[in-house]
Amino acid sequence: MAHPFEKMFLLALKKSNEEENLVLKEAEKLIHKGYAPNEIHDVLSKLAAGLISDKEVEVITDALEELGEQFDFEDDVDEEE
Repeated sequence: MAHPFEKMFLLALKKSNEEENLVLKEAEKLIHKGYAPNEIHDVLSKLAAGLISDKEVEVITDALEELGEQFDFEDDVDEEE
């Protein structure tokens, strides 16, 4: 069964563009509401690993990198896959 945040992130991904990363905004909203950054990072990492489109991977990877800077996560997403 998919994580409850997965659908939210996939919808944000579809609406994201080069100027606005809505995945990152959704992740930051969830963290602000009190959800664990580790949980959000894990969901985004799993999404990034399963995406096909280069654009989708780029948006998710950018969000992961930004969250990594904010919460000191190690970047475990390989952009070259």
